[in-house]
Amino acid sequence: MAEDGKQSFLNRVRVQKDLEKFTGIEVDSHAHGDELLADFANLSHDQQTFVYHWAEVVSRSNDELARQFVSRSAKALGNMDRIGVEQWVVRSMDAFDNRGLGAGIEILEQLDEFVAEYENRHTRCTIDEVTTFLQHYVKGLGGRELSILSDQESYTDTEKLFLPEVINALPGADDNEAIYKLTAVHLWAQTWFGTWRYQVVERMIRHHDLESVLPMFNRLECLRLDACIERELPGLSREMNKFAYDSDEHARTWENLRAKAQALLTPQASALDTLLLSAELAGSDLPRLKRYQGGLRPYEVREALFARVEREKAALQDKLSEIQRDMQSANAGEDADMPLDPKELGEFQMAQDGDEAGGEMDMQLTYDGEPVEMSQELQDLLSSVMQDFGEVPDDYMDGIDPGLYPDDLESSQGGIKGDNHDDSELENAISYREWDYTRQRYREGFCKLSEFDVPDGDESFVQETLDKYRGLLKSIKRTFEAVLGETKLQRRQSDGDDIDLDALVEAHADIVSGREMSEYIYTKYRKLDRNIAVMFMVDMSGSTLGWVNDAERESLILLCEALQTLGDRYAIYGFSGRTNKRCEIYRVKTFDDRYDDATRGRISGIRPKSYTRMGVAIRHLGHLLNETRAKTKILITLSDGRPEDYGGYKGRYGIEDTRHALLELRREGIHSFCITIDKEAQDYLPHMYGVANYAVIDEVKKLPLKVADIYRRLTT
Repeated sequence: MAEDGKQSFLNRVRVQKDLEKFTGIEVDSHAHGDELLADFANLSHDQQTFVYHWAEVVSRSNDELARQFVSRSAKALGNMDRIGVEQWVVRSMDAFDNRGLGAGIEILEQLDEFVAEYENRHTRCTIDEVTTFLQHYVKGLGGRELSILSDQESYTDTEKLFLPEVINALPGADDNEAIYKLTAVHLWAQTWFGTWRYQVVERMIRHHDLESVLPMFNRLECLRLDACIERELPGLSREMNKFAYDSDEHARTWENLRAKAQALLTPQASALDTLLLSAELAGSDLPRLKRYQGGLRPYEVREALFARVEREKAALQDKLSEIQRDMQSANAGEDADMPLDPKELGEFQMAQDGDEAGGEMDMQLTYDGEPVEMSQELQDLLSSVMQDFGEVPDDYMDGIDPGLYPDDLESSQGGIKGDNHDDSELENAISYREWDYTRQRYREGFCKLSEFDVPDGDESFVQETLDKYRGLLKSIKRTFEAVLGETKLQRRQSDGDDIDLDALVEAHADIVSGREMSEYIYTKYRKLDRNIAVMFMVDMSGSTLGWVNDAERESLILLCEALQTLGDRYAIYGFSGRTNKRCEIYRVKTFDDRYDDATRGRISGIRPKSYTRMGVAIRHLGHLLNETRAKTKILITLSDGRPEDYGGYKGRYGIEDTRHALLELRREGIHSFCITIDKEAQDYLPHMYGVANYAVIDEVKKLPLKVADIYRRLTT
C-alpha cells in the first residue's frame, strides 16, 4: 500500500510538471486539490497528451479558461469521446470570444448539461444547420430583412433574430428544427404585427414598474400574436399549436390566461392594449413560456429603433426628393435644369389599405393626385417605417420642402437672407462639375459659382476679441515662435557638427573593398524651411448664426495675429449659396493680401448667408490653392454641420459629392482637414475626410482655443 501511495504521489507530481511544461499553465495542487491531479494521473498517456494539446490551445486565448478546462478534463473524458470533448472546448472558446471570460467558464461549468446534450446529439438541431433556411423563410414572410444570430436566449431587437445555438427539446431532429422555425416566426411576428411600435416602446420604457409588468406582457402579447398568425397564416398556426406545449397541464394554464384576454384576440387589438391589460393582471400566476417563446428586451429594441428611425427618414426623404425633381423636371421640359420654384412644388400622399394591428399592407403613393411608380427599395423603406409607426408620419413625406428654403426672411436654420447680387455678377459665374452618386458620374458644368468680397463689419469686434483672449494669444505666439526655432538633423553632409555613424561605417566598408572613401560622413542641424500655403474655408451657412459665427470670427482673428510670427502664406474664404445656380465664395483674405485693417474688417464682416453646398466650394478653393507655389498645401474647413443645400443636396448626395471633391484635391497633392462643432460628425466625416483628417470640438466656445493648436500640428 505504501508503495502504491508513493507511486500515486509521483504520478501526480509528474502530471503537474507536464502540465506546466507542455501548456505553460501553473497548476496549484492546493487550489485544485490532490483529487484533481489524481484523476488526471489515471488517464491514459494518449488522453493526457490530448488534454495537453487542448490546454495549450485554450491558453493562447486565456490562461484562466485553460485552467478551468484542465480541472474538468478528466471528468469530460470519462463521459464523452474525444469528439465530444473537442466540441465542449470549442463552444467554450466561442463563448469567450463573443461574450467574455465569464461566458466561456460558464460553458465549462455546465459539463453535465453538455454531456446529456451530446448523448442526444443525433436528435438535436444546431443554429448553423438552419440559419440559411431561416433567413430565406423569414424574408418570405415579409417585412424588413432580419439577420439570424446566436445567443443563450431567444429575442429580437427588430433588426436581428437571436436564437439558441442548440435546440434539443424533443426526441427528433426534425421536431427540433421545427422549434427553430416557429421561434423565428414568433420573433418575426413581433416586428410585423406591432409589438415593437414606437409608441409601445416609449410607453413601456416609461412604465413605473416595468420589471413586474414585462413577464405578463410577454405571455399576453404571445396570445395576441398567435391570433394574428391564425388569421393571416392558418397553416403555420396549426403547426405552432402542435409544438407549443410540453404537457396537457401546460396547455390548460395557457387556456386559463386566454380566457382572461379575449379582447386581445380580435383584429382591432394592438400591443398598447396588451400593455394596459398586463398592468391589470400583473402579479397573477404566469404559465410557463411556450416552446417557441423567448425573452423581451425593450431597451435593446429602443436603441435599434432610434438609430433606424433617423436613418430611414433621411433615406425616404432623399427618395421622394428624387421623384419630385424628376417629375418637376419632366413638367418643365426644356427648362429642366432651372431651379425648382418652391411655390410650384406639389405634395406626396400615402394611401394604405390594411389592418393597423399588422398584416399585409397595400400601399399607394401619389404626387399631386398622380400615382407614383415605386421601386422595390422605396417599397421596403415605406414598409419598414410602417412597421415602426403603424403609418408613415406626415413629416416623412416631405421631398424638397419649400419651408426649408425661403426666398425671403430668415431660414429655419437661423440664417438671414442672402445678398441680392446683380445679374451681371452672376453672368460671370464659373462652372464646376458635381458628382451624382445616383448616376455614378459627374454632372458636368452643373454648378455656377461666383466670388464676392465680404463687406466690412463692426470695427470694435477685433479689439474686443484681442482683449478677451489676451492671455491665450500670447501663449499661441510663444508656441509659434518655438516652431520657428525648431531644427532638422541633416545626415551625410560634407561638413558638420558631428559624425554620421551610419555613413562612416559605409565609408569604412568602401575602403576595405578598395573603393574610394566618401567624404559625406557628417551631420549638421539647420532650421526648418516653412514652404507652406494654407487655405481656410469658412462655413457661412445660415446655421452658423449666433455663437458659432462669433467663434469662427474670433478663431480667425487669433490665428491671423499669431501667424504674423510664422510668416506662412494663408488665405481665408467663406462659402455659402442657394441651389446649384447660386454657389457663392466670399473673399476675406487672398494669398496676396496683407493682414491689415481692411482684412480685419472683412473678418468682422463674416455673416451667415444661406446653405452649405461644400463640393463646389472645395473644388474652387482647391484650384486657387494649386495656383500658389508652395511645397505643402493644406485646405482647412471650419464648419458646423454636414453638406446641405436647396434642391436635394443633402443626405448621401451631398456627402458623396463632397467626398469626391476632397479626393480630387488629394490627387493634386493638397491635404484636407475639417474642424467642426457638429456632434454627429462621426457619422459622416470619416467617410468624407478619412479617419485622421478631422477634429470635433465638443463646445462652440472652445473653437478659438483649438484652431491655432490644430494649425500648428498640421504645419509642423
